[in-house]
Amino acid sequence: MDIQHKLNRAFMITFALLMGLGAHYFQHNQGGSGLELAQNNVVWIFFSTLIGIGLWKVTEAQKIFYSRLTIVFLIACILFLIPVFYPNNALAEQSYTRLIGLFAGFLLFVSLQQMRFNAVFLQRLLLLIVLAGFLQACYSLMQDYLLPVDNIFGYDVGYGRPYGIFQQPNVLASFMATTLILAGYLLQQIECKKLQAFLLLTVMLNIWVIVVTISRVAYLGGAISLLLFIPWAWHNNRRKLVLFLIAILLGIGCGTLKHDMLKIRSGHMENITQDNKRVVKYTHSLSMIAEKPLIGSGYGSFEKAYLESYAQRVKNGEVPANSQHLTHPHNDTLFWAVEGGIVPITAILLLIIGFLSTLKGFGLKKALSLLALVVPIALHTQTEYPLYHSALHWLVLIVLVFYIDSEHKKNEEQQFRPTFALRIFALLIPIFTAIFMLSNLYTIAKITTYERSKNPDINLLMDIVNPLVFQDRFDFHLSHFRLAIAVQTDNKEEIQSVITWTEKTLEKTPKSFFYVILYLAYQHNSQPEKAKQILDYARYLYPRDKQLANIDKPRPSQAMQTNSNAQSTLPVVK
Repeated sequence: MDIQHKLNRAFMITFALLMGLGAHYFQHNQGGSGLELAQNNVVWIFFSTLIGIGLWKVTEAQKIFYSRLTIVFLIACILFLIPVFYPNNALAEQSYTRLIGLFAGFLLFVSLQQMRFNAVFLQRLLLLIVLAGFLQACYSLMQDYLLPVDNIFGYDVGYGRPYGIFQQPNVLASFMATTLILAGYLLQQIECKKLQAFLLLTVMLNIWVIVVTISRVAYLGGAISLLLFIPWAWHNNRRKLVLFLIAILLGIGCGTLKHDMLKIRSGHMENITQDNKRVVKYTHSLSMIAEKPLIGSGYGSFEKAYLESYAQRVKNGEVPANSQHLTHPHNDTLFWAVEGGIVPITAILLLIIGFLSTLKGFGLKKALSLLALVVPIALHTQTEYPLYHSALHWLVLIVLVFYIDSEHKKNEEQQFRPTFALRIFALLIPIFTAIFMLSNLYTIAKITTYERSKNPDINLLMDIVNPLVFQDRFDFHLSHFRLAIAVQTDNKEEIQSVITWTEKTLEKTPKSFFYVILYLAYQHNSQPEKAKQILDYARYLYPRDKQLANIDKPRPSQAMQTNSNAQSTLPVVK
């Protein structure tokens, strides 16, 4: 077996380990998104390894394979990068992680193209994604039906909606919808009876999970995908389509038999009929775009710009007060438009046009069935932010787009000679990624232990070697501890240092808990006027924040505890 075949095998083994094990890694954490969630760190280790193998394959073949969609993807990535150089980029560093994730997606797409997989390998690739969906379905149903109240996973059995490893029901549900339609697609092509039985079982379990998650975006995405898929499946193999639909009906039946389903659905429907908070987010984001349509507010600035502009509209009586600050408008298109203006929107449109152009190479029924594969995740990006919440969603979306593009069979190749430099990158990318992600998993363990302790030990934070992902939380705990010690020892110089540091931090990160720190520091630095001024401004930004509302009420016994009620002052993930 030559080196190129070994690389293909290594790629497939790595992908299998990811879908069978890595994507389901569990570690206690405090919630959040991105690298704040433990499993995403593990997924990125595998993600980078797949990229490394693909780049090494280029050096062995000394040629690079690409398609028209590759060129479109590259141009779009360059367009996404342009706003970094705008004059309003004071907070651009806060966008670097998502830009790195974007380019990593492009590199994975290119790496997949270098493998030159035949039809059998491509089918295995998709089957492994279905396997990941099957395992998540089993895990989610275990959460919902089998776990006791005090379980090792920390799952709240009273919540009523499973969330799998993703820690968010809608994110789980869009993954279930994706693997469900993919299972139906593969069922049409596979003749092995055992694999057909596995696919039908996966379909039944996946739709069961979707039903009990009560996810509107998954209901809609799944329904649209099904409507797009049925014409091709009916034409291709009616018997298999009937079996597929029967499995769906059985799964729906199992889900609706849940004993507390009516109560959960009733409560969820009440939330739907209430004032839709997403509409407020969308309309305000659109007003921000209208104010700065060309260059936006600047990359990394959404949280601050939205907070300040929304507070002004609340003051003017134009919109209702909100109890939460917002880091994302729950619509990825609006997010890029608010921060970057017209250029990233052009990039998004370019990607859509390039993808639809690829679909044009198929017959209508086949094109619709392929489009169905990406609809659940694509639709979800317009109602929340699954690609930031789950690295697995981003990876699966890239693989599905690659598969659709590879079915087009219009790839080209180009000689590529600078192999030494590429080999260095092929080695360094997975090595540095693994080091960063493993150290961040250690940070998650320390932060979680600290924030869950009744009497937290500051030495837990001092052991952290990579605080980058949790910089806000780390800084909050550390600065509050410094302030507590400074107050106890009446160290005015240290209190002033905390004030100076917090003021600078608030310029970039105007989170409510930093205003709490600054208010307390001013109070204990004999600056009551400054304290009142900063508290008034904090309440202007966060008019419904309970801690800010009560912080100036006399509670001397609780004013400066070292643990500071840390968990209550940190953002709550819902």
